[in-house]
Amino acid sequence: MGGDLNSARQLAKEFTCSKRAAAAAVLAIVLAVVLASAALAASTTTLLPATTNTTAPSGSDQAAGSEDLTTRCLTCHSQEYLGTVQDDKGTQNLYIDSAAYHDSAHGLLPCNACHTGFSHDPHKMVNNAEFFRQTANEACRNCHDDQFEMYKQSYHGTLSRGGTAAGEKAPICIDCHGTHAIQKVGTLEYKQSISDVCGKCHGGREGHGGREATFLDTYHGKAITLGRESAATCVDCHGAHSILPVSNPQSTLSEANILPTCQKCHPDASKGFSTFLVHVKPTSTKAPLIVFAVAVFYLLMIIAVFAFGGIHTLLYIYRGLKDGMYFGKGGGH
Repeated sequence: MGGDLNSARQLAKEFTCSKRAAAAAVLAIVLAVVLASAALAASTTTLLPATTNTTAPSGSDQAAGSEDLTTRCLTCHSQEYLGTVQDDKGTQNLYIDSAAYHDSAHGLLPCNACHTGFSHDPHKMVNNAEFFRQTANEACRNCHDDQFEMYKQSYHGTLSRGGTAAGEKAPICIDCHGTHAIQKVGTLEYKQSISDVCGKCHGGREGHGGREATFLDTYHGKAITLGRESAATCVDCHGAHSILPVSNPQSTLSEANILPTCQKCHPDASKGFSTFLVHVKPTSTKAPLIVFAVAVFYLLMIIAVFAFGGIHTLLYIYRGLKDGMYFGKGGGH
């Protein structure tokens, strides 16, 4: 009886030891897995760039980050004393009007959304204007790919690939839209600025046609200047990103397309309506003969009428002085 009891105690003791050994083994395996996972995560992290974020930030976090980066950039660039730098295209101002930037169409974007490769930390000065033009184009394309593709197929886009017109390089995105104070499309201010933007190349300089001045002389030009938002501007007729020469059949002002273009604003327009001459300086010898003749006749009539009226008034005053009409003599009355 006593031997059986000792055997039972011995078995119980051995079972307890085995149980403890098994638990220790399981614990060791779990600990090894945890340590291996930590080591793998650490090695992966070291392979990633410091700026990489493996999780997409929420909208509020992204907005906060953008605002923080912009604020840091404007810490220096909102100071008017920052001055200018010289590049291969001339003098460039480093000052940015922070109020104009925040009110612009890109006011919520961080600076490096366009200025790729820059950070808010002190950075090396870049004085290659062509570098800025190319990176600006690519930055615009990142968000506005459809418009950029239309631009590439346009007359401006064709010139941008090495051509010139009247000695001038073709405009790129920033030449028309600006940089840090890009206006929101559709506002009256934006529409009123279009003729000035186009006039930078198509203004009154020699060889540039004087298109801005002739537009402002028309009803459309006067109406938009006086604040009528529905009045047509350059881009309503010529197009915006897909401008083509009139000689191109795809142009909005080609012979086949000019009437439908006019009918966007004037549904009842006829073929004759579309023959209206817009970019014509009436007193220019290059104007159609009938237009030139009417303009000259109009000017001569104005001169004749005012000359007759002026001479008549002077003679009337002379007669009044001679007869004493102005000093109470009464001329015999």
